[in-house]
Amino acid sequence: MSRQLVTADELTNSYVDDRVKILLPQFEALAPYKLNQRKNGVNDLTGWHKLAIQEARILKLNYPDDKPEENKEYGTALRQITSLKKELKLAAKTDLGDKALLNPVNTIITHFGNELSNQFAIYKENQNTRYRETVTERRKVENRIEIDLTNSLKYAYNILRDIKNGEDVNWLDVSCAIALSTGRRMAEVHLSAKFEQIDDYKIIFTGQLKGKDRKVRVQDRAIKLIDVPFTIPTLLPADLVCFGLNWLNSKGKRFSRDEDPERVNRRFSKTLNQACKDWDIFPVEDRTYHKFRAAYLRAAIINDGNVDPYDFTDFAKEVLGDDDEATINAYKRYGIKPGSVTKV
Repeated sequence: MSRQLVTADELTNSYVDDRVKILLPQFEALAPYKLNQRKNGVNDLTGWHKLAIQEARILKLNYPDDKPEENKEYGTALRQITSLKKELKLAAKTDLGDKALLNPVNTIITHFGNELSNQFAIYKENQNTRYRETVTERRKVENRIEIDLTNSLKYAYNILRDIKNGEDVNWLDVSCAIALSTGRRMAEVHLSAKFEQIDDYKIIFTGQLKGKDRKVRVQDRAIKLIDVPFTIPTLLPADLVCFGLNWLNSKGKRFSRDEDPERVNRRFSKTLNQACKDWDIFPVEDRTYHKFRAAYLRAAIINDGNVDPYDFTDFAKEVLGDDDEATINAYKRYGIKPGSVTKV
């Protein structure tokens, strides 16, 4: 599993950065006017409604979808819309000439973003429909894939043991080992996650990112999901897992918890997803960092012994912190190969 370490940081999204520089001054110029004027334009200023329509055209030109119109999804454009909304809000906090206009500018950004998303609503629905159909098809018995964690779990154990013994290893392997043994997302491993050992193969995890701002009731309080503690099993000794996360931090491979999780994707996603190609759990075309999450869940089900291998929605919500049943159902495509190691 040797590989060359890639050190370049991919921290920029030049398209979004350029669009923010163009759009934010226009929003600031609109901000002093009345609501209808902000929407429809005033004097020589273009309103946010037309700006959103223009932005949709620009996105389609820069990130085309060659499929027939009824099947178009514009996946890359949709991801850029998400990034653009986020970066506009961040830039508004620091780059306005008149700080007193922050609230009306944020209102304009919200309306602009909603309209821009609306311009792509049909493509988003196409994307969702295809995903649901793909999940349904892959869940069929004849399309299920058996996975074997034996080699990868043993390798992950050796990696985490080696760093605890002070040996020099590749940080990419440490990251993959933590993801496999805990099922955490890339941005959680490299930014938000906190681990606390409570048993030989059990930790308390906080730092859930998907739906992180959604508040849930914990005893007599409502707290953000990112601060909710989840008790989760590990596939490797919990002390090694906790040490591994701290080791990544000591090597400068984790961002501060208050950073934008998108920075993790920009900096590490390409490198880590390439590193995953060496982990032989899944077919080559399925080897991505996120797939460690599926492998973890399926192994955790086997290790628990009290969960139905194909009726595990509640268990998955508990150990993954994921309330999206469509995503959980996608994991039903995979089954553990008989004889596979599921815990080291």
